[in-house]
Amino acid sequence: MDGLTLSQKFNAYKGMTCRNIKVFFKDKMTVFFSILAPLIVFLLYILFLRDTYLSSMKSSLESVSSLINMKDVENIANGWLLSGILASSCVTVSLNSLTVMVDDKDRKVDYDYNSSPSNGPIVVLSYFTGALVNTLLITCGVLTVGLIVLSIGGSLYLTVTKVLLLYLVTILGCASGTLLMMVIASFFKKAGALGAFGGIVSAAIGFIIGAYVPLGNFSNGVQTALSFVPGSHVAAIYRDILMSGPTEHVANAMGSNGGAEFLESIREDFSLSLTMFDYKTTQFFSFMFIVGSIIVGLILNIVLYKKASKRK
Repeated sequence: MDGLTLSQKFNAYKGMTCRNIKVFFKDKMTVFFSILAPLIVFLLYILFLRDTYLSSMKSSLESVSSLINMKDVENIANGWLLSGILASSCVTVSLNSLTVMVDDKDRKVDYDYNSSPSNGPIVVLSYFTGALVNTLLITCGVLTVGLIVLSIGGSLYLTVTKVLLLYLVTILGCASGTLLMMVIASFFKKAGALGAFGGIVSAAIGFIIGAYVPLGNFSNGVQTALSFVPGSHVAAIYRDILMSGPTEHVANAMGSNGGAEFLESIREDFSLSLTMFDYKTTQFFSFMFIVGSIIVGLILNIVLYKKASKRK
């Protein structure tokens, strides 16, 4: 790698990255399974969870129903749904994108990389960037469509700043998810085995990040354990941004008729912030936790790839 100029290194990195992106989107089944978890979240919500949470909230607000807009109540639940879909996409799309890396290992393509001047960090970055771009394209697409659909159903009370924050947390969440999944994928030698593992992750990720059942329903110990997963912080930020607007609007409409209590119960029950030991996380804390996981993940991946590249 020392014999390459900076321009040559960049061209090698760009070429490998573009190749990884094209290989992923060429396999339609891999693309489908990458969005399996978001589809599971959506179907469970539509078939089972939506009516349960809506009826619970509406019954608790029955005495003040004349003061509030029920569309706001529906968008509280819908915001929770979209948060779960987006947070799970950050993980499952990135994992399935990394089948390219594992398949290269299976077919010994990585041997060619190791024997070329453009090895080590360049290869790691190309796999990371390819998987990140794939994940961003799909997740940002889901976010854009979701915002349009929810806006048609009622106002989310989102400012331009909040919309930009949604896309920022998507970028950070996809980066964190990709790096975490790269660490795990580095231990797989067969793409089929990674695919089977991906099926397990697709089913489990919704519970881990609170997409199926709000984390507030678990004990403090369980909440603390799950809060060490970066995806939980991604989901919490999504929920905070998407659900706060309609929740605050309902609370303000209720005024002294239990508005403050309603606002606090939503924040607690739907985990708009996480519990780490006895500490309630803030949005800033969650952002910093995600950034920290990105830095640690990048270092781990470079170390693991260098170790793997020494095998004959």
